[in-house]
Amino acid sequence: RYIREAHERGSINTISWHLYNPYTGGSSWDTSAKDSVVASILPDGKEHPKFTAWLDTLVTFFGSLTTEDGTKIPILFRPWHEHTGSWFWWGKDHCTTEQYKELWVMTHSYLKLKGVNNILYAYSPGGGASAEEYMERYPGDEYVDLLGFDYYQLNGTAGTQSYKDVMDSTLVFLTKYGKEHDKPIAVTETGFETIPDATWWTSVFAPIMDKHPIAYVLVWRNAREKPNHYYAPYPEQVSAEDFVQFYKQPKSLFAKDIEKLKKPEQ
Repeated sequence: RYIREAHERGSINTISWHLYNPYTGGSSWDTSAKDSVVASILPDGKEHPKFTAWLDTLVTFFGSLTTEDGTKIPILFRPWHEHTGSWFWWGKDHCTTEQYKELWVMTHSYLKLKGVNNILYAYSPGGGASAEEYMERYPGDEYVDLLGFDYYQLNGTAGTQSYKDVMDSTLVFLTKYGKEHDKPIAVTETGFETIPDATWWTSVFAPIMDKHPIAYVLVWRNAREKPNHYYAPYPEQVSAEDFVQFYKQPKSLFAKDIEKLKKPEQ
């Protein structure tokens, strides 16, 4: 329902996949099996049938995303994200470069074979990676539609300069790669947990965004079960007024601005 509502507002839905560990039964963060998991779900692995059954569930889900008249809703899909870190079982320390690429291509090819045609694939390493690390496990232009990365401000306001530096340096080489590979670029996850800085949106966030040709920015979730795990302000939150000022800036586009973009004179 939320996906349909967002689509009707003119927004684009992005979906990441925090997939359970098919080898251990644990969560996405269960790395106890080390380098066994990805190997186990590739075509010759013992868990491959289980994994393809999970992919079939994904096929059914993506196929169910339609408007009332049956039109399929487009989705930006971010599988196997933040792989330049090792906190997920598909991370860099848990599979080889070739295994990761094979996993991505297998996922893409299987969904395509099953008729899924309403998704675009976002390649989304973790922030802080070098330009070389960013592209090391890139599966190829035919399997990727958008280049993104995930990076957060950490360590409270003391981490502000570090956040600015990493965001800027990453977006510089991402802009270059976007042009070379003919892909739009995006910040696929970011934010500052609880946003304790009252002017963060206009003094930290907006200046970074203004410098680079970003297609979209996604701030992480406001968790229903964790009161202090939120990344977008609510009314009377300390940064709420500043967020409104960010909203009013000419370079920021929200769902309500979509209709303006459709008008020829705009």
